[in-house]
Amino acid sequence: MITQEFQAIVFAGGRGSRLPEVLGDTPKCLLTVGPYPLLWYPLNLLHQHGFQEAIVIVLENEKSEIQAAMERTPSKLKLDFVCIPSDSDFGTADSLRYIQDKIKVDFLILSCDLITNANLFPLINIFRQHDAALAILLFRGGFEPDVTLPGPKSKHKPERDLIGINPETKRLLFLAAASDFEETVNINAHLLRKYDKMTVHSRLVDGHVYVMKKWTIEFLKKKEHFSTLKGEFLPYIVKKQMAKSGKPNVIPTTIMDTQSDLGLNRKGEDSIFSLIPHANLNQQVLKTTLYNDNKSKPLYNGDLLRCYALEAAKNSLGLRVNTTFNYFAINQKISSVWPFLCANQDLALISPSALVNSTQTNEISAADNAKLSEKTSLHFSVFGPSCHIKPKNVINKSLIMANALVEEGCNIENCIIGPKAVVKTGAKLKNCLVGANYIVEENSTLSTKHLIHADGFMEIDIQ
Repeated sequence: MITQEFQAIVFAGGRGSRLPEVLGDTPKCLLTVGPYPLLWYPLNLLHQHGFQEAIVIVLENEKSEIQAAMERTPSKLKLDFVCIPSDSDFGTADSLRYIQDKIKVDFLILSCDLITNANLFPLINIFRQHDAALAILLFRGGFEPDVTLPGPKSKHKPERDLIGINPETKRLLFLAAASDFEETVNINAHLLRKYDKMTVHSRLVDGHVYVMKKWTIEFLKKKEHFSTLKGEFLPYIVKKQMAKSGKPNVIPTTIMDTQSDLGLNRKGEDSIFSLIPHANLNQQVLKTTLYNDNKSKPLYNGDLLRCYALEAAKNSLGLRVNTTFNYFAINQKISSVWPFLCANQDLALISPSALVNSTQTNEISAADNAKLSEKTSLHFSVFGPSCHIKPKNVINKSLIMANALVEEGCNIENCIIGPKAVVKTGAKLKNCLVGANYIVEENSTLSTKHLIHADGFMEIDIQ
């Protein structure tokens, strides 16, 4: 069974530093997408793939709030909430190292901000088939072309990775952030000689879905200077495929190269390769097997350490909700993608506890305890938990967040109304981003504005 072979780990301790306009005092993983918190989506994906339990890494001071919120969702997984210190500046690698005693077998990592309907089994199968150390899932694009973020116009620049893959074997050969380079990218000539072909992709999105061997945790324990998985540890593992087990054939340039980069500990013993189970037996298999993945060369080029990257099916949805733009985009599209996210599950876009008295609605979503009054016209919009929409309002293509209040007679078009914000009577807003706790004055007419508080006092109105 998959649940006996792999453990599932979901990172939910992020602070949402790139979502300041909409976060307020809400934990990032509890931002509402459609009727449910963000964290529910990767957990539901795990359930669809046969997982029965998951480890969820959270900040200590947010545990009780997150746990209570997830108990109100239809999540069917047994959740083990594991805390990391709230006052720490832990990266993802730090967090994984911190909970190392919880990890007993090979594991699957997901981020709490991933929304996808991708089939994970092909990724798991390529990991199994090649006895890989690491396999990662990639996606193409998102909703960028047809979504306009409220507020002053600015060019949306999504983060890009440079991902080098052998097109025939799917070996992951190079992994780096595009921002790490200026104009040119230098590729190790040895890499190209050894693997013949490599396609470098700049428009594939790393979904932060990783399948990893348990022994990688043991190695991570030795590498305490690695703080992040994506930025530091995984690129290191990918690069180590080129190193030879046993004595290295590369002349080290520093003591650190000798002891770490080339896989040796201070006693001169093999480090990363010594952690791969049955490495000697595997090496004999590589020499004698008739199977070959690269024609004239030895199987896997003789590599004991192997990494793979797999692109999700082209019709798959895959979006990291790690920016305000992406957060607005997925809520704008939630009605159209809902059937794919909840395939074969009887789940409604309107929570049973939401009170919807309006008779003029079209493709809306409402979370727990949302109150949508009569005599309102509500279209293509998402209403967060405990928000209140009073009568005589027109709301179109907008996101009304948790505990927000829209008083009577307002007209809201393509806007985000942040947590606990108040839109007073008669206000007319178009393409506006209203931040947490902000009060829009009565009878205001505003277009293409950022309306947020800095330090709780100063109003920032960006022209």
